[in-house]
Amino acid sequence: MGKSVKTGKFPWSIKGVSVEARDFVRTAAAERGITMGEWLTNVIQNETKAFQSTSVSQQKTNDVFKTPQMVTEVPKRAEDRLLKKLDETEDRVLEAVKPLKEIVLKLSLRLEALESRHEIER
Repeated sequence: MGKSVKTGKFPWSIKGVSVEARDFVRTAAAERGITMGEWLTNVIQNETKAFQSTSVSQQKTNDVFKTPQMVTEVPKRAEDRLLKKLDETEDRVLEAVKPLKEIVLKLSLRLEALESRHEIER
C-alpha cells in the first residue's frame, strides 16, 4: 500500500488541481481508510466502467458526463468543516482589518494637515 493520508503533507503531482479539490480528495480518502491515490484510482475506474457500460445513443446529452455517486456526493462533514473554516477565517480577517481602518484614517488626517500647513507656508 502507498503512503497513508494521515501522514501529513506530501507532494501533489497533478497540475491544475485546486486546494479545495485536494482537501476533498484527502477527506474522502481518509473517511474510506484508503490513500488519495487509491481513492483517485477507484474514481477513475468507476468513471471508466460507467462510461463503457452505457452507449452514447442511449443517453441524453446531459447524462454523458454524469459521474458515479461516490464522486458527486460531497461528504457532509467535510463540507460543514470547510464552511466553518471559511467563516472562522472571514471573522479573523475582519478583526485583523479593524485596526487598519483606524490607522489609515489617522494617516489620512495627518497627511491633510501637513498639506494644509505646506500650502500656508507658501
